[in-house]
Amino acid sequence: MWKLALSELKLHPRRYVAVLLAILLGTMFLAGSLLVTSSAKESTKQMLGATYANADLLITAETPPDPESDFYDLAGTVEQSGSLTEINGVEEVYPLMNAATAMVLPEGSDKQGTFDPDSDFVYATNRPADASLLATPMTDGELPTADDEITVDTESAERHDLAVGDTVTLRTLADEAEQDVTVSGIMDQSMDPTVVGAMTIYTTVETLGELGGDSPTYDTALLRVDGDIDQVITDIQQALNATGVPATVNTPDVQISEQLVDMMGFDAITVVLGGFSAIALLVMMLVINNTFSVLVAQRTRQYALQRVLGATRGQIRKGVLAESVLIGLIGSITGIALAIGLIFGLLAVAQQWMSGATFGVDLSILWVLLAGVVITVVASWLPASQAMRVSPLEAMRPVPASTMGSKAGKLRLVLGSLMLLAGGAALVFFAAAGLVGMAIVAGAVSFIGVLALGVLFVPGAVYALGGLTRWTGIPGKMAQLNSVRNRSRTAATATALIVGTTLVAMILTGGRTAQDSTDEMLATNYPVDIYAELADIDPADTAQVNSTTEALAETAGIADAEALYPVGSIDESWSEQVMTADPEHLAGISDSVSDDDAQALEETGTVLVPEHHESNTLTVTTADGEVELDVVRSDLSSVTPIVSAETAEQLSMDVTGMAVVWLSVADEDISQADLQEIVTNMVADTEVSSQDVSSPLVLRSMYQQAIDAVMLTVIGLLGISVLIAFVGVANTLALSSLERTRENSLMRALGLTKRGLRSMLMWEAVLISAVGAILGSVLGMLYGWAGSVAIFSQISSGGVDITWPWLEVSGVIAVAVIAGLIASVAPSRRAAKMSPVEGLEAD
Repeated sequence: MWKLALSELKLHPRRYVAVLLAILLGTMFLAGSLLVTSSAKESTKQMLGATYANADLLITAETPPDPESDFYDLAGTVEQSGSLTEINGVEEVYPLMNAATAMVLPEGSDKQGTFDPDSDFVYATNRPADASLLATPMTDGELPTADDEITVDTESAERHDLAVGDTVTLRTLADEAEQDVTVSGIMDQSMDPTVVGAMTIYTTVETLGELGGDSPTYDTALLRVDGDIDQVITDIQQALNATGVPATVNTPDVQISEQLVDMMGFDAITVVLGGFSAIALLVMMLVINNTFSVLVAQRTRQYALQRVLGATRGQIRKGVLAESVLIGLIGSITGIALAIGLIFGLLAVAQQWMSGATFGVDLSILWVLLAGVVITVVASWLPASQAMRVSPLEAMRPVPASTMGSKAGKLRLVLGSLMLLAGGAALVFFAAAGLVGMAIVAGAVSFIGVLALGVLFVPGAVYALGGLTRWTGIPGKMAQLNSVRNRSRTAATATALIVGTTLVAMILTGGRTAQDSTDEMLATNYPVDIYAELADIDPADTAQVNSTTEALAETAGIADAEALYPVGSIDESWSEQVMTADPEHLAGISDSVSDDDAQALEETGTVLVPEHHESNTLTVTTADGEVELDVVRSDLSSVTPIVSAETAEQLSMDVTGMAVVWLSVADEDISQADLQEIVTNMVADTEVSSQDVSSPLVLRSMYQQAIDAVMLTVIGLLGISVLIAFVGVANTLALSSLERTRENSLMRALGLTKRGLRSMLMWEAVLISAVGAILGSVLGMLYGWAGSVAIFSQISSGGVDITWPWLEVSGVIAVAVIAGLIASVAPSRRAAKMSPVEGLEAD
C-alpha cells in the first residue's frame, strides 16, 4: 500500500500539485485563523492587561475595599503577608499597591515639574518577590532589593537623565518629606491603563509604606501558583466567600475577556475569531474536497484498469488512503509553517505603530495538522469509493453530469433545498435572538446547501450572463454554450470563487459594521481626549475659569478646549449634575455631542440625556427649586447632561459644584510619552494640578489598537482566501482544458484560429469568475448582516446599523474577474500551442 502510494507520488508528482496547493492553502487559512485568535488575545493581554499579563491568577475586589476590609487580611498589607499564602499551591500573593509621590527634578533642570515647580508626579508600586510577575520588561539593571533603591521607567529615566547607580530624591505628597534613593534598574514604560501617561517607579513594600503614609489600599493581587490552578481557584474563592469579601479570582485570559465584556457588552475576541476559525474549517473542507474530487474523477479509468488487472476494491482504497495521508501530511505541515511565518511577519510590521501587537501560538495549532490529514483522507475517499462502486467496464466510460432530471440531480436538489431553506431560516432566527454559536452552525448549513445547488443554478446564471459576450462572435457564443454543456465542470470552477468571495464580503461587511459599532461604544465610554477638573477655582469666577481654559487650549498639541460649568443636580443613576457650555463648540471636541444634538439644544429649556432615558422631561434641582426641562435624546447610552448657556441663564440656574474643561488633542494617534509631555506643559502653564488631569484618550486608543490588530491579521487571512479562490479557478480551468483537448483540436481543424480559441477560454473564465464573485458577494453580505445582528444585538437596544461595503465589494468582484482572466492564460496558451493533429490523437 505504502509502496504503491510512494511510487505514484514519484511517477506523477505534477498530478498532485493542485491537491497539495489546496491542502497547503486550506491548512494555512485555518492555522492563520487560530494564530489570529491566540495573537489577538496575547496582544489584548499585553495592552489591556499589562499589569497582570504574566500572573497565573489575579484576585480583584468588586468594589474598592475600605481600610478595615478582610480583603487585606487575605491578600496582605505593607506590614504582613496575607493568609492566602497558606493555601496549598500558592507560591506568592503580590498585593498590587500604589502610592502617589513626587520625584525631584535634577538641580539646574530647565524642565517644569508636573506636581510642583521642581518635582514630577509619579506612581510608586511595590515590587513582587518573583520578578517574572511583572509584564513590563527590564531594559537595564534589576528590581530594587533594598529600601533605598527604586526601579524607574524609561520616561522617568529620560526626563531626569537617570542611569543605573544614580541617586534621585523622592518627596511624599502628604508632608513633603524627602529621601534619597538609588536607581537599581530601568524598565519599559507600562501600558497599564490605570497609570497611562504617568511616570512609574517600583520600590520595596517598606519604602512604599513610607511614601504612601498610611497603609496603601488596593483592589488587585497577583498570584504565582505551583500546582493545580483549578484547585487553587476553588480554594481561594472558598476563602473569599467564607470571609464575605466581594472579590473574584480569575486567570489573566478570563480577566481580559471580562474586561472586554464590561466595555463592549460581549466577548468580542472569542466570539468573532472563534466563529472565524469555524468558517475557516468549512472553507478548508470545501476547497480540498472540491480539488481532490476533480483529481480522483480524472483517475477513474486508472482505477478501472487496475480492477481489470486483478486489484480488489480494498487494495485500491488502501492505496488512495496512503496517498491522501502522505499528501495531507506534506501539505498540512507546509501550510502551518507558512501561516506562522505570515502572521508573525504581519505582527512584526504592526509593531511599528502598535507596540502592544504580540505574536501568540498555543497547542491548538496541532489540531490543524490532524484536520488537514483527516479532511484530505475523507476528500479522496468519498470520490474514490463512488468511482469503485461501478463495474470496471462502466468506469471506462465518462460519468454524465448531474442535471435536474437525473437521480443525482433530484437528490442534490432536495437535500440542497432543505439545507438552504432550513439553514437560512435558522440563521435569521438565531441571529435575531443573539445566539452567535447557533447562528454560525445555521449559516454553515445554509452555505453547504447553496454549494450543493450550485451545479443546478450556476451554469444557468453563467449562460444568462454569457448573453453579453455574444457580440464578440464565435468565441463568445462558444463560451456561453460551454457553460451549460458540462454543468459539473462549470459549477466546480465557480465554487472556488463563491467560497472565497463569500468569505471576503462577509468579513468586509462584519468588519466595517464592527468598526463603526465599536467606534460608537468607545465614544460612549471615552468621549473626551482630556479632562481637566478646576478643583481650586470657584466656578462662579467665570473670568478665571475662562483664562485657565484659554491657557490650557494654548498648550502645544491641544486642538481645542471648552469649559463646562455645573448648574444643577439631578437624581439619576447615570449622572448627578447638569453642566452648561456651548453645545456647538462641544460637538467639535467630544463624540458625546453630535451636530444634531447641538442644534436641538439651541432651543431654550432643553437638556441632553442618554438614549435609554425614557421620560420626555428631566427634573433638575437648582438653588431656586426644581425645574422641568425637555430632553434631547442622544444616540449614545452614556452622556453628560448638558444645557446651553441661554437655558441656564433664563432658568436662573446657580453655579454649584466644580467646573471641568474638555480638551481635544491635535493628533488622536498620539503616544503615551507625547501625551505625558502635553499634560506636563498644561500643569506647568496653569494652576491645574496633575492629579486633576485625566486622559481617556490613550485608554480608548488601546481598545482601538486591540481591534485594529485583529483586523490587520484578518486582512492576511482574506489574502489567503483570495489566493485559494485563484488556485481553485486555475486548477479547474487547467483540468477542463485537458478534458477538452480533442474537442479544442477539432474546432481548430474546422477553422477556429489560435486567437479565437484563446478568446473562447478567456471569456469562459471571465463569465464563470464574474458569476462566482457576484453570487459570493451577495451571500457574503447577507452572512455579514446576520453575523453583525447576532453579535451586536446583544449590546445595542436600538438595533444594529449595518455598514454595507459597496465600494469594497465592487472591488472584490473586479479583482475576482481579473484573477479568473489571469488563471485562463496558461491553459489557453497551452491549448492554442497544440496542433490540431496532435490534439486529435490524444486520448
